[in-house]
Amino acid sequence: MISVALALLLVALVPGFASAQALKEVRLGSTDITVSNFCSFYARDRKFFEAEGLDMKMVIIKTEAALAAMASGDLDYSTLSTSSVEGTLKGIPLRLLAVTNRYPLLGLVVRKGINSVADLKGKKLSVSSFGGAVYGAALYLLRSHGLRPKEDVAILAGGTNSARIATLKQGLVDAALITAPDDLRAVGEGYRILVDVGSDYRLPWGGISTAQNKIRRNPGEAERFLRAVMRGVRAITDPQNKADVTSWIGRFFKLDENLADDFYRRLVPSLNPSGVVERDKIKLIIDSAVERGLTDKALDPDAVVDFSIVKQLRF
Repeated sequence: MISVALALLLVALVPGFASAQALKEVRLGSTDITVSNFCSFYARDRKFFEAEGLDMKMVIIKTEAALAAMASGDLDYSTLSTSSVEGTLKGIPLRLLAVTNRYPLLGLVVRKGINSVADLKGKKLSVSSFGGAVYGAALYLLRSHGLRPKEDVAILAGGTNSARIATLKQGLVDAALITAPDDLRAVGEGYRILVDVGSDYRLPWGGISTAQNKIRRNPGEAERFLRAVMRGVRAITDPQNKADVTSWIGRFFKLDENLADDFYRRLVPSLNPSGVVERDKIKLIIDSAVERGLTDKALDPDAVVDFSIVKQLRF
């Protein structure tokens, strides 16, 4: 007969086992409620974190504050990918552990009278903040259409999606880059998605990042956290779960059935069930940061990411 002590040891070794009485709180930072953290919310609601012995708490926080909070230990993880890489380039000891979104679901939402990107010349464009993923996408979008950021188009830091949409309504800007599904919601309010930026701008978008010393101190927790998130990604992309995921999307984002279905069809191809992206994708983020003057350090991709844990996950 197996001993009680041995039985407990065997249970403890089973991946995903957790005691309901011993959940550890972990704080996940994000700049807004968007597609970049959707998988984490879904994983929490489906109790994937609980199965790993974790109690995930989402913290809405500005980008620069999130980077500093991870470095200080006040924040455990974040959904920042591009911004995490840029933070490392600036000397903050962070690592990108996984990429959950291959490319952005990001719409260029415009007011009436703007019929092409060229029409933005002399106009104002709202982004979330200066630096980071949305700002980088704005620079790419304008330059790819022959416009000079700042000289031809004024770029304003507008904050969250809802705040950016509010500036459109107030006539303070002529266009805004809005992440899904809020870009779809803006259409329902009379605006137009002029460009689906992600159809061309194929850089990693959402992910999981943390402080480098946290990986060294507690690799087991990082593994459990990543497994919960990636279970969420895999569940969402499984066609057998479409009805459940679409219904959940509608409830979570307060979308009607048609908008929820539209969002689902855009979301699934953009997700990254492996959590890993090619080195050249990370190098593009680094090169963009150097070009924009955020840093003069053209680091090797291996110096800003650590995919070793996500590559070895067992489900």
